[in-house]
Amino acid sequence: MSVISGRSFSLPGQIQSHTHPHAHIILPVTQYFYIRFEGHEHYLLPNQIGFVPPGVLHYYGCPGEALTLNIPAEMIKTSDLVFLMEKCVWEIDEKLSPLISLIKQEAAGIAQGSNSLRYLFYYLYDKLVEQGRLPSLRYIEENYASDITIRELADLENYNVSYYTEWFKKNVGCLPSEYLRMVRIDKAKEILSTTRYRIIDVAVQVGYCNSSSFTRAFREVEGITPNQYRKKMKETRDGIHTSQMPRVEKE
Repeated sequence: MSVISGRSFSLPGQIQSHTHPHAHIILPVTQYFYIRFEGHEHYLLPNQIGFVPPGVLHYYGCPGEALTLNIPAEMIKTSDLVFLMEKCVWEIDEKLSPLISLIKQEAAGIAQGSNSLRYLFYYLYDKLVEQGRLPSLRYIEENYASDITIRELADLENYNVSYYTEWFKKNVGCLPSEYLRMVRIDKAKEILSTTRYRIIDVAVQVGYCNSSSFTRAFREVEGITPNQYRKKMKETRDGIHTSQMPRVEKE
């Protein structure tokens, strides 16, 4: 099971940089938290939440105190990552404030990586992502297995087709077809990791007419085939990591 960890720190007068496979949720406590990555630069205040995607080089500094949560990459959907990277800063309003207080208390306690922190993160995750749910995004997520046309999506946002594609890319960070593919692959990953359906059956369930087009799309998004992903998830569940297995020496 993926584990969330937290870290409190202060870096007065310092700017550091690093990259890592997990994402960050940043919660400034006092003063501000400076963050810069891939064209984004922000001075986060204690009434704001920051997000840094996994695998990107970022520069950061904090003259006061801050809390960062390390979020395993597999806990974030690929389709949501597009929006989270574009937005990356949210105001803590009266609805989020009690939740943020609970997260800070849990992260500061002795139960690092506890289920409570995990559940609180998912609740926060849903709240943050919901703020970016455009009507056409919701339509894609509810009808991903169907043949969706650009005209259908454009009508939902009251734009003409030619303008909608440009508008979508500006607001979401990718083309509608690319977003649909990511949603389909996210759904496929859920099915692959929890069922024994054949690859062709999974393909049809998420909107592909054959296994070859599904496998090609899956590899483009995940870098591995559906079968390889299923095997990887099984090994993770069983606690087997072949690369870490002890080597048996012959006498």
